[in-house]
Formats: sequence, C-alpha cells, structure tokens
Amino acid sequence: MNHPRKQTFSFTLIALAMIGSIIAGCGPVSNSAASVTPGTNCGNGFCDNGETSLSCAADCPTGSFSGKIQSTHINSAGVGDIAVMIARPKAVRYPEGAGVVVVVPPIFSTSTSFMTDPDVTSLGLIQVSFMWPGQTDSITSSRSTGTFDSGGEQSVQVLRDVIRFASGTVPDVDGKFISSLTPVTPLTGEVGLYAFSDAGIAVVNAFKLYGDQLSGVQYFVGRENPTVDTLSCLEAGYLDDNGRPVYNPFYSYPVSYSTSAITFSYANVRWEAAYKDPHTGAVGRAYLDLDGNGSLSAGDYITSWKVPIIFGKRTYSAALTKALLDTGSLSPSNWPADLATPEEAARDWQFRQSTNQYVDLRTLMPNLKVMLVFAQVDHAQVAKDKPAIHQAYQGFRFEAGLWVRLNPDRVYVQSLFPNAGNEFPDNPANTQPSDWSQIGTYAYPGEGASGGLVPLAAVAEMADRTHFNRWDENLGQVLYIYFPTPTIP
Repeated sequence: MNHPRKQTFSFTLIALAMIGSIIAGCGPVSNSAASVTPGTNCGNGFCDNGETSLSCAADCPTGSFSGKIQSTHINSAGVGDIAVMIARPKAVRYPEGAGVVVVVPPIFSTSTSFMTDPDVTSLGLIQVSFMWPGQTDSITSSRSTGTFDSGGEQSVQVLRDVIRFASGTVPDVDGKFISSLTPVTPLTGEVGLYAFSDAGIAVVNAFKLYGDQLSGVQYFVGRENPTVDTLSCLEAGYLDDNGRPVYNPFYSYPVSYSTSAITFSYANVRWEAAYKDPHTGAVGRAYLDLDGNGSLSAGDYITSWKVPIIFGKRTYSAALTKALLDTGSLSPSNWPADLATPEEAARDWQFRQSTNQYVDLRTLMPNLKVMLVFAQVDHAQVAKDKPAIHQAYQGFRFEAGLWVRLNPDRVYVQSLFPNAGNEFPDNPANTQPSDWSQIGTYAYPGEGASGGLVPLAAVAEMADRTHFNRWDENLGQVLYIYFPTPTIP
C-alpha cells in the first residue's frame, strides 16, 4: 500500500480551521456565531465523541496549534504501519532540549486527525500522536494500515510501539529515529503520556502489559479517565444534551463503590424497542423501569445514548447486557444486530478496563509518576464522589505504590492562567479527601479558559518535575520559567 511517509506542515490559523482535531472535553463554550448541527450532540458545550472544529464549531472552536508537524510511519508487528505525528515547538523548553509527550487518541470513537489538544508544543515540548489502525489524518492524509480493535490487544501493542518510538528505542519504517526527524533535541528519557477520557484505559493496559519495555516513560497525566465498563457506558449517570446531570438512582456511594468495580441493581432494566436515537439513528435503548409500568415513561432512568462502539456494536456494560437477557427484556430471537450480546460484552470488556491492572506497575514501572486531572463538573461522569478518579487514585497510589497528585499545583495553573485564585485547588501529592463524597473541593472550576489551561498546566508541571527530579508534595513556585522565544526554523 502506498502512503506518504514523511511530510512537514507549518500551520497558520486558517489551516488550523481544517485540522478537525478531536479536542476532547473542551468544556462549556460561548460562541453565538458558531453553527449547531441539529440531530447530533453538537451544541452541548463539550467537544467529544468524534466532534471536530469542522463538524461542530460550537463545541470545538478553532484554536492555535503552535507546533510544526512532521508525519511518518512506524511498523507494529502483525498490525501494520502506524501513522505518527511529530510536532516540534518553536522554542525548546530547556537549554538541553525538549521533553516528549505522547498524546493518546480515544478508543471508543473514530479519530479523523492527529491529536493537537492539548497543545504541548506551546510549552516548549515535543508532541507525538498517532492514528489507530484503519484511521486517516484528514490534513496530511497519513493513514495507519490494519484494523482497529477499539482499545483491544492490538491497540495496546500499537501504543507500546509509538511510546518506544517517542523514547528513541525503535526507528520509523525508514530506519530513522525520532532524534533525526526533528531539529529539536528530544529528551527521550523524559517521556510523558497524556490521555483524556477513554484513552486512559489503553494507557493503563500498555503499562500493565509492557511496562518493562517503556523505560523512557517518566509520567502520566490522565484527565477524567473512566476505569470500568459501567463508567465507560455512563450507567452511573451522565450529562444530558443540555449539560444537566442525570443520576442513576441506584448508584450510591459508598455502597456501590469498590476499588475494582461499580455495582448497582439492574433488576428492572428494560429495552424500549421503538426508541430511535436522534444522535446516531440507532434503534432501541436500555432504561430502568422505575415506576414498574413496563413501558418507557418520564419517570424512568434512560441510559445515555453515548454507548461505546466496540467491533461495530453498541456495547453496554457486561452486567447490564446480561440483565437484558435475564429479565426477558430481550431474547436471542429478537436481540438487535447492532447490540453486543452478553457473551460479547463479557469478552470485550474484560480487556478494556483499568482496575485490577495497577498492582503489576509496582514492579514493572516503580518510578512512574501520575497526575489525575479533573474538573468540578466532569465532561461525562456525574456521580459526586467521582468513582473513576477514586479507583484510579487507589490503584496508582496504593496498589502500585506510585507518586500520585490530584490536579496540578496552583502555581502552575497561575503561570498559564494568572486570574486563577483560591478556587483552584492546591492538593499536595499523595493525599486524598477523607470523604470522597467531598472530592469536589479537590477539583478545579472547568468553565471558560480553565478547561483548556489546567491540563496544560498539569503537563508543564510534570515535565518540569521530571526534568529537575523534584517530587516534593507541593511546590511554592514553578520550577522553570519558559520564555518561548522562537529559535527553531
């Protein structure tokens, strides 16, 4: 198959309007001039589920990506040639060079472009992203060969190989290492990973399966990552199309919470066969028959339409899917063709969860440092105790025994967002709330500019901590002041 292996692009603001990058979780946006597409989730204030600046300018306003992009391909054995983006900053962050950050694309929706949000090149760092197998970047036309398995074993292998390329341990398909593909000196021993939402599941699985091969990785910034199938499917609650929380009445902390699972009753789950989703056109939807009248009514709990698509099928949690069969709501004879069966759900979710994976990191990646980033209003989850953050913290901190911080130091937020005051948290590393139902005090206000700046502050802090090997629980000042004077042609 012929494909362009190396291309270099310098983007202007006009060209950026064409990028169509998946700017996941950009937060509520006020943009009265932007168009809203009827019949989709466009206009709900969140840039997610495959929306781009082209398909939904209301949720994904064009931003300025400051990096100069070059694309290449690496080979992942048995999978194919994987399209990789290397974006270099206009000016390196440190005199020695630039740290490298791999930004991981989502696993439950299709990407149409390399990830350019957050723009870590604006911090003086090298940004590496890639296209999952079978996906194509709309600007460079760089395509990854192979078939995407929605975060399965092949995806995790691909991620491993991209990380190793970013770490300077494997070359591209032409035998060139990252150090020879950019005039910026990559600090390949200072590699970090950034993952928003479901992309974090692939990261944890890559650490668990291949951690001993990822010596260059020093830190992970995970932003609002789901951990188990019930949370990936938003079954504990979700935000509706108007951004209002819809709570599952059967989810209750701490009864429903454990470090490995989220559990609640599906005894009254039903299937509304006549329902047609206005966002996707999918027919049928699961709901909890709260009033017991046997039909969908205003008082029932309707599950979110944002159900992960795995191998082309809507895939609810293993527990909900089994309950649909056990309650007689669906039978093998009338099971929808586009809905994963109980056997398929159990099989596919077994690999696409993070819990029970952390303990192996204690020996595989004992020096890994972790920052978990989350807003007061999560981009998807609504449970007030933030169970996904709780499970990730418990796993990384206590099962893996790693250094973990909940949200960046306030001084790093203020370095990018001078208006940030005491409403932004300043949580010492390795500390957690005594009562997770009060976790909101550990979260940052995500409205407006802070939704994009706090994740950048998290990356800047972790890059600096890594570079200077400073792992104090809290910082009184930023470790490095970056003056981005352009020096690289």
